Amino acid sequence: MSRRALVVAGAAGGEPAVKAVLTRFGFAVDPAAANTAQALGRLADNHYDLLVLALPAATAVTEFGAIERALRASPHTQVVGVGASADPQLILQAMRAGVHEFLVQGAETTELAAAVDRLNLRLSSGRQRGQVFAIYSSKGGVGTTSVAVSLAHALAANHPQGRIAVVDLHVGGGDVRVQLNLPAGYHLGSAAEKLDKMDATLLKSLLTPVNDGVWVLPAPDDPELEDAIDANATTAVLEHLRSHFAFTILDCEHHLTERTLAAMDAADKVLLVTQLTVPALRSTQRTLGVGRRLGYTEDKFLVVVNRQQPSDVLDSSDATNAIKHPVYWQLPNDYRTSTEAQTRGVSVLGVGTGSKLSESYLKLAAKLGGAAREPEQENGARRGSKLRSLFGAAKRS
Repeated sequence: MSRRALVVAGAAGGEPAVKAVLTRFGFAVDPAAANTAQALGRLADNHYDLLVLALPAATAVTEFGAIERALRASPHTQVVGVGASADPQLILQAMRAGVHEFLVQGAETTELAAAVDRLNLRLSSGRQRGQVFAIYSSKGGVGTTSVAVSLAHALAANHPQGRIAVVDLHVGGGDVRVQLNLPAGYHLGSAAEKLDKMDATLLKSLLTPVNDGVWVLPAPDDPELEDAIDANATTAVLEHLRSHFAFTILDCEHHLTERTLAAMDAADKVLLVTQLTVPALRSTQRTLGVGRRLGYTEDKFLVVVNRQQPSDVLDSSDATNAIKHPVYWQLPNDYRTSTEAQTRGVSVLGVGTGSKLSESYLKLAAKLGGAAREPEQENGARRGSKLRSLFGAAKRS
């Protein structure tokens, strides 16, 4: 079920914008409270996972006393306080009263998003929870589904005692089921419909086992389920998977739907899949820019070059200079292995672990999730950037 949030009207900006941010993080947002006193009154009678409060002046001892008493009575509620200024005394008063994150009134919604993201990270740090990796590219045809499937099997190979989940978020057009030659069965829509009854047993029954510890939750073929699988449903499903699987891999859509944003919010890391071509790198550059505007930190995104080959005109240093972000990993081009894997309905590791491509996936999985094998950074030779003028010209224009 969705977590509940309560916001004081006007505390963190316009209500639609604030609601959009909190919805992305899986909160069901109640009607706004008129003021902080009213919000605290509602907190006394209801459970809220998140409060966004307007803070009084630093000298308002009585008001801060009321906030402290209310928050002590609700120790599991996370609180974002919004003050008139970044006055150190005000911040100190807020922290003593139990406020977890402080924002200055008039801050951008990206700052609210960053504060909620920090709260989520702190909340999850004390739990034994699995890791979530979102695989994304705003450009189709670069191999995101193949990366998702093969990375899952590589993680399973490196962690034989763990369970790995793959979720296809392409509602009405997913290819994970086809790529792994899975029989028709339950799908993401089935999980969304049963959230109110979800437990470990039900969750396991909805996923299709593949092999070697990999389980798949395919996308539904029916595009009419778009509305049913919204941000709240997506976040709730991913929370259940994180609680029961060592790793969860998300094959994201190629555009920023609310499902995609919910996946990125939930993910520990977002792997941006690209190729060493101008169109693909421009697409990656735009995605990184959108991520900054949404309040994500730079290290949230890991750029993965797919289908790299020695004959490429560009290399990783060109890519780094073009997108102003380091290349995290390069997967070599191996047409024969990739084609055989798709024909047989298996991952590239299912064709055999002797190929350079399968070994690269194993090393990438080791770098991401830890393993006995030594991960190696796969970087091409360094040389001057051929793209600086191209991207620089685009920026100037």
